[in-house]
Amino acid sequence: MSVFEPDILIDTNSRRGAMRSVMAAERRLMVAILADALDCFQKNLCARTSKRRRLFREAEQWIFSDDSHWVFSFCNICDVLGFDASALRAQAVAWKHLECAQREAQIQLNPLG
Repeated sequence: MSVFEPDILIDTNSRRGAMRSVMAAERRLMVAILADALDCFQKNLCARTSKRRRLFREAEQWIFSDDSHWVFSFCNICDVLGFDASALRAQAVAWKHLECAQREAQIQLNPLG
């Protein structure tokens, strides 16, 4: 008997249930990765510290990368979760432009603050 042979004592339904559980956990991880990247992108847009600027830059690079070789790339995560990667990117760009315009207007109104 080989170590790598399937366990004949586990019925097919148990294996399916275990596989669904693994898939659900992977999807939750992908949601968490995507949410964290979008959070870093938004919270660190106008960061003053080098660490926070780096977080923004890394999140932005990940979101706009077309790399699909890595299982947890932006493109692959969007594909698995059923999100339109192009639409998310367009929303990120629109949010960034709007946020920058609002911050610039604030600075003009209150140059010392």
